[in-house]
Amino acid sequence: MPLRTRFTELVGIEHPVFCGGMQYAGYAEMAAAVSTAGGLGTVSALTAGTPEKLRAEIQKTRSLTDKPFAVNFTILPMMVTPDYHTVVQAAIDEGVKIVQTAGNSPDRIKVGKNGESLLDMLKGAGIIVIHKCMSVRHALAAEKAGVDCISLGAYEYGGHIGNDDITHWVSQPMAGLKLRVPYLTAGATAHGSQLAAALAMGASGVELGTAFMATQECTVKQGIKDAIVQANEHSTTLLLRTVHNVGRFYKNGLAREVTKIENEKPGDFGAIAHLMTGTRNYASLQETGDPEGGAWTCGVSAGFINEIPTCKDFIEGMVATAEKIILERLQQVVVKPSARL
Repeated sequence: MPLRTRFTELVGIEHPVFCGGMQYAGYAEMAAAVSTAGGLGTVSALTAGTPEKLRAEIQKTRSLTDKPFAVNFTILPMMVTPDYHTVVQAAIDEGVKIVQTAGNSPDRIKVGKNGESLLDMLKGAGIIVIHKCMSVRHALAAEKAGVDCISLGAYEYGGHIGNDDITHWVSQPMAGLKLRVPYLTAGATAHGSQLAAALAMGASGVELGTAFMATQECTVKQGIKDAIVQANEHSTTLLLRTVHNVGRFYKNGLAREVTKIENEKPGDFGAIAHLMTGTRNYASLQETGDPEGGAWTCGVSAGFINEIPTCKDFIEGMVATAEKIILERLQQVVVKPSARL
């Protein structure tokens, strides 16, 4: 039984599984593998950094798959340079059909050379826009602005989680009641039962990050993948709350040091800046593979991950589990109310 949803129909894919944009992990190899397996893979524009490198990564992805894939633009005010429109234009010129935006709402950030917003540029090029946010109220604002789909994270998410501390158990069904556009349950997901639950709560699919980091095609180093496999649901921690940028990270010695400094000097980013650099993060993920070397984001879904499969095997296994639950386990509740689940 194929799981056809509003999301699979919107972006033209087989399975309602989206690999979200991940800095220093969203390269062509993994994006193409996810898409070829029937999901939607993503290339990270933030990781590429320049128009030329983004073009090359898009071209490489296209050489590896003939399936749809997305490009992620994580937009924050400090990242918007006067010539940022050239990075966005590179994706448009390369014929990208799907973009995920994250950070500020894409209608509020002016990136065009003539003052157009990011959303203006993308929609003007006929691109499907999926916006990632961490609260239903922000999702509703993005819907009103004109995005086509929402990826909705929550407290359990690996990465920056917003300030609401609301869990999926509340935010997802609430979104199902309030949103008109399709939305995805983003983060904290790596098992088929969660996909089935997301669909039951109103979502049209799931967005995963940590689970795809621990796949064979992901280019992060083996030491990071091994750390995810060995992790459990207690292996993450929240950092940067005192500087109003709270995020969920792998709980290593460096994270514990950041926590200690935040407790001693709350609100003083200068005291922890040297520990939170992108250079450290990149080195851990793409050079040394040392899980202790940097502050790298990781979701509580690590508790479900106990092997390093191909993207194809992971997606097909996850979807098959969800299908079985929907067809068999939930049907028992309807047909045999006394059946124990």
